[in-house]
Amino acid sequence: MDVRCPSCHSTFTLEQVAEDEALRELMGIIADLPRETSRPLAAYIGLFRGKTRATAYERQLRLAREVLAMSGDTQLVGAALSETVEAIRAKRDAGEDARPLKNHNYFKRVLESVGARPKVAPVARIEHADRSLSPAANAVPESKTRQAVNRLMRDRRG
Repeated sequence: MDVRCPSCHSTFTLEQVAEDEALRELMGIIADLPRETSRPLAAYIGLFRGKTRATAYERQLRLAREVLAMSGDTQLVGAALSETVEAIRAKRDAGEDARPLKNHNYFKRVLESVGARPKVAPVARIEHADRSLSPAANAVPESKTRQAVNRLMRDRRG
């Protein structure tokens, strides 16, 4: 089975991917992480790549392990990775520094600052069984999906 790289459009076989132990392990780590962490981790590892050379899979695996070992909170790591990637890409787009990263020093500072911020609890949405009891609930329009489900439920009952 052939696989095409979405970045460089080169093709390779799935067997080639399965043969490389470091790549298989890296893909396993990324697959086990929540999306909020795996996507920025992949982008962060890409910041270590030079313009003309790819980063070896063994180094990519080592980088991923090092980053994940810095904190047990994957959401915190994901938020710090996202901020790091955005900041470094902004610098590169501004022409300030296009060199690949050499270490995790910048990420460590971002991780500390993100970890020091006060946590904001997510606002829970309260669902009322009878919308006529809550005028505030009537002000929020239902999604089309919710409307369709409600119609189906009413049709099923009556």
